[in-house]
Amino acid sequence: MNSIIDLICVFQNLKLYLGILLSILLSSAIIGQNEYKIFGHRGCRGIYPENTINGFKKAIALGVDGIELDIVVSKNQELIISHESYIDTNYCLTTKLDEKNLNIYKMNVTEIQKIDCGSKFIKEFPSQLKVKEKKPTYKEFKKELNNYNGDILFEIKCEYNLVNEYFPEYENYARIVFEETRYSKHLDNIYFMSFDFRILNELFKIMPNSKYIYLSSNKDFRQEMKLLNFDPVGVGIDFNLISQEIIDFIHNKKQIIYGWTINNEESSKTLTSMGIDGVITDYPNIIKK
Repeated sequence: MNSIIDLICVFQNLKLYLGILLSILLSSAIIGQNEYKIFGHRGCRGIYPENTINGFKKAIALGVDGIELDIVVSKNQELIISHESYIDTNYCLTTKLDEKNLNIYKMNVTEIQKIDCGSKFIKEFPSQLKVKEKKPTYKEFKKELNNYNGDILFEIKCEYNLVNEYFPEYENYARIVFEETRYSKHLDNIYFMSFDFRILNELFKIMPNSKYIYLSSNKDFRQEMKLLNFDPVGVGIDFNLISQEIIDFIHNKKQIIYGWTINNEESSKTLTSMGIDGVITDYPNIIKK
């Protein structure tokens, strides 16, 4: 009888120990999970015309943590949400074909918004909804998404060799961005980003308390970052260049690392398991946590 009782006690203790061990393992797994964010690239370019108010709203409805947008400047010194500093006929419909007449920096807002940048079929994104759309101003963005509280990856497009032709001079450019964002409800959620260290340096002079991300598609991005006059909160890198060594290097500097443009679920899972902090994707309907 005593041996049976002893066996029962051993079994009960074993169950208790196994329960504790399982609890510890589960807790460790949860603690070890990487917290990362998903951003809709140019809204949700894979399924809706890029950099449009409705595209941003759709991405938000899909549950993204933040949205990414690009800005350039019009002839009348207003911020225009556009990836290119010109009207790109790959996805915009216009009878104007010469480059001079398609330069956004030489066009006023009315001229820019007469052009349909949503109805043209794009081979790269066959599932993208075809609907007439225009390039919005940043002022329209602020008004239409006034209640949006998520992150905004605010990419400032600029190229050194095109300044004064397609882009304002750096000091003026920074001033325009400052004036249009300084009183914005979204300011605390904005991450100013650019591939051009010069515009980030210039903007930092007048907005030192804002958040900045340096963008790069270069393996030598660490050397490029030395040209910044301040430490950004992080970097945004072509996901094909990202390795565990790079992630660890950035994290050791107490910075974040975002990868663009990740449209494959397998790539997203691999990079997030390695510790990447943000996934920027054209397909927030597919790339999810």
